[in-house]
Amino acid sequence: MTLQCVFAVKRGRVNNLTNKWVDISTVIAATAGLWALAFAWLTYWKAVVQKNQEDFLALTSIIAGLRVELELMKPWTGSGGKGYAKAMKPPDDWSQPGRLIWKFDIEAISSLTRSPYLYRLRSIIGPFARLNFSVSRLFQLYDEYRSFVNSDPGLALLHSGPLLPAQIAGGSPAYKIKVLDFNFQMHVNLIGGADSNDPVCLYRTYDGAVSALDTFTAGLSVERCPQWFWIGHFLALVCFCAGILLLARLVRP
Repeated sequence: MTLQCVFAVKRGRVNNLTNKWVDISTVIAATAGLWALAFAWLTYWKAVVQKNQEDFLALTSIIAGLRVELELMKPWTGSGGKGYAKAMKPPDDWSQPGRLIWKFDIEAISSLTRSPYLYRLRSIIGPFARLNFSVSRLFQLYDEYRSFVNSDPGLALLHSGPLLPAQIAGGSPAYKIKVLDFNFQMHVNLIGGADSNDPVCLYRTYDGAVSALDTFTAGLSVERCPQWFWIGHFLALVCFCAGILLLARLVRP
């Protein structure tokens, strides 16, 4: 065998070895790419599932805060009864300037429209926005009432007793009649009752908010992934299996 033939044989062996390593590296690279796609989809899917779980926990926290505030304001709404009827006889203490209304917290209710989960809370936004308006309107009039009472502490001290029917009928004293009018507006007009014609009186908006929240809570659950995610699962499985089949080619005789 000539020297040229020997070199040709060796060159052929080197080329075959090189081609073999190229095939191996190509298969490994292709397998890594396919498995990377499958792993990327799995990571994305788990992130979506985790986010849905976190959203559910956040929504349950928001609901808990709303229920606390609803429970605190319930004694002032007339809920569970007929509320303050338009024809009711004003109690004697409504004419007393020292009568106080302890304000209740509505932070969770007033901030509901600014929640980052507005898209999930859309069914209760309207009822709670109306409830927030009713409470804000009541508190605004109450602040005006307290300002009127505190404008002259001497008169408040002078007229600390109940207003008698005869005094109301005779139009005297005017100060206590004004106090009575404030209380009548707050309770009968703004809080209202079953016979109220005002759709945003507190009696009606409170019941509407409670009903909407109960309905929302009954249907609340962890949000499911969209149906098209099954296509992603299928393609990820195909990529994984294809990678295994490519690796199997390396070990076949």
